[in-house]
Amino acid sequence: MGAKGTYSLMSIPDIIDSLGVWGLTVEEDRLLRPTSEFVEFVFCACLAQVTGINREDLIEPAQESLAASSIEDKDTLYLSALTHNLLCYHLTRFANAARVDDFSAYDISRPTKDRTLLLLSAFINFVKFTEQLCNPFVNELASRSDALLVERDQISSQLAQIQRRIQELKAKRDQDEPLCQEFRAKNKQLGDLVLQTKVSQQAVMQEVDLLKEEKTKLMERKEHIQRELEAVSDANKRIKGRIVQSPERVKRSISTMSVNRVEYKKTVAINEAKTRDLQAKINALVIIEQDLRTCIDQLSVVEKEMKSLQDMQKDLAELKDQLDDKKIERNELRLKQERVAKQLENAHAKLALTQQRAADKKAANERINERLQAEYEHMDEERKENDLHLTEVRKEASEVEEKMSEHLKSSEEELNNLLKEYWSLKALTNVYMETLAAKLNMKMS
Repeated sequence: MGAKGTYSLMSIPDIIDSLGVWGLTVEEDRLLRPTSEFVEFVFCACLAQVTGINREDLIEPAQESLAASSIEDKDTLYLSALTHNLLCYHLTRFANAARVDDFSAYDISRPTKDRTLLLLSAFINFVKFTEQLCNPFVNELASRSDALLVERDQISSQLAQIQRRIQELKAKRDQDEPLCQEFRAKNKQLGDLVLQTKVSQQAVMQEVDLLKEEKTKLMERKEHIQRELEAVSDANKRIKGRIVQSPERVKRSISTMSVNRVEYKKTVAINEAKTRDLQAKINALVIIEQDLRTCIDQLSVVEKEMKSLQDMQKDLAELKDQLDDKKIERNELRLKQERVAKQLENAHAKLALTQQRAADKKAANERINERLQAEYEHMDEERKENDLHLTEVRKEASEVEEKMSEHLKSSEEELNNLLKEYWSLKALTNVYMETLAAKLNMKMS
């Protein structure tokens, strides 16, 4: 089963050098024959370079999970198994980020050489890739940190101004508190007085209405009496015109008219008394009306005072709301300041970690340069020795070539002599064959 990563396969020396940069000393034999403990250790080191998570960091969450569970026997077996599961979960996420989609716990428990090299190549290349992205991120983080520091100073100055303003408002509120209490008491008294005045006003208005109705009735009765008087006077005139000069009748008429006059006088006296009563009541009503106008003026003044008091209470409520808003804003600014400080602390920590990694990388590069320099010097010495050996070999080759040329010359001479002997023997053989054929009466083909 091969890893489906997008990184190229690294050689064993490159893997050893890359792990050495992180301070991990790994032998080649352990990569050729990996064990589960070694693979878990190296994978955890790669995971810690990116996420900062170690196996020790997972023990406490595992203990808390076991403590919160309903398992009665919480022995080390459950703890180690849960820690191993958490580690496999984080390694699987790390492998997915490194484009290794088929990572499993089998790669830790039963590691193989090819599989371990493929996974380490993917992990190391992914870590290098993330480290290459750290420099612009750290620069951006530093710029953001400077901006946040400037913003923090501005917010601190604004917070100081707001706190001073709040203190001034509190002092002003404390100064105005006795006046407010006095206004509240006065407002309560005026409210009670207004209620009492309204009650008395309602009673007076009812009495005024009754008096007005009675006055109207009396006026109507007065008009009726005047009309009756006019009718009586007219009747009297007519009666005078028809009076018969009879003493007895005149006496009777006089006596009747005297009785009527007395009754009319009594009625007029009663009406005048009622008129005087009505006039006194009207004068009393005028006085009451003046008192009512005075009360109305006082009520308008009271309403103005109540309105001003309500405006002051409204302003006080608005000031309280502004104070609450400023408190909320101050808490938000404090939380924002804490977040900024935490981000700055994290940025400093990441910057220190990046600088530490850069220093480790630089030291590793220096060690690699020193090793390469030593190898170069060793190779230079070997080259010099090879040059000397090559000179000797060239001398030997020239000697061998000379010997070969002499040998070739002697061989050619021997070959020429052999060819001469061959052709002479062949000619003699042909003569012998022809002679033999002639003697045997045979034909030569």
